[in-house]
Amino acid sequence: MVVMISIFLLAIAIAGIAAGIWWMVVKSQTPKRVPTNKTPDVPYRDVVIPNGDAKLKGWFIPAPTGKRPSPLIIIVHGWGSGKTRVLRYMNPLHRAGYAILMFDARSHGESDSVKAPTVKTFRDDLLAAVEYARQREEIDPRRIGVLAHSLGAFGGIIANTKPLGIRAIVTDSMPTRFRTIMEASLSHYKLPYFPLGPILSKLMFMRAGLSKQELRQFDVLEAMDRQQAPVLMVHSKYDHYVPPTELAYLLDHHKADGTMKSYLYVESQGHRSSETDPQFWPKVLEFFQKHVTGN
Repeated sequence: MVVMISIFLLAIAIAGIAAGIWWMVVKSQTPKRVPTNKTPDVPYRDVVIPNGDAKLKGWFIPAPTGKRPSPLIIIVHGWGSGKTRVLRYMNPLHRAGYAILMFDARSHGESDSVKAPTVKTFRDDLLAAVEYARQREEIDPRRIGVLAHSLGAFGGIIANTKPLGIRAIVTDSMPTRFRTIMEASLSHYKLPYFPLGPILSKLMFMRAGLSKQELRQFDVLEAMDRQQAPVLMVHSKYDHYVPPTELAYLLDHHKADGTMKSYLYVESQGHRSSETDPQFWPKVLEFFQKHVTGN
């Protein structure tokens, strides 16, 4: 009798642990939606970007000169963020003469939901945004650039392995390893990576329906060998959420050559403040001028 009770209690404990782990998986794949409580302070239009059966809500901001067709920069937010939080990038780019396209990735902001968003959904949403932008009569489809933050940048690098037609991509505070992404997620619960991290990662990929073969497509090191447009990678030395060791990891494996791959360390504080560093905009605007406007 005592043995049976012990087995029963053990089974309950195991079931409770399993339920707790599954709750964390679902919670980790359900980003908080940032409300659209701010809008651009320049003339803009609400747009809907189709992506299969889903609709992405966004803003299109025409170039200030009014000349058509104009160069365009697509701005991409990160996990648990939204288009309102990347408005911080808009004005310098707009003043430099670019039209701007911003959108909420699926399961973020005002866009449609997906069961288990991952870097794959960020990649595919950017692909849809580029295709949409290329169809707008105001835009020169030969002069499109991307500025992407955090996980949006991860998705952008994966997307840039395909012949999108974009001329350049700037990544800001990009994670490069799934472990780093999971560590950042677990930090919300004040939990260490081991032993939960590998278990949660595997369950998240299963829930998203990603096979081992598909996961190979999301290896950033491998993707860096197949970039179709020049990349400028920016990271703050004082980013404690996605640490600067992520950029160092990339540079250890892929030397910046100044043509296809270049980088910039900034000294702003935090994960969402690179653009406040005095080096950021001169470098970014020069990069886009060379690779987007100049072409």
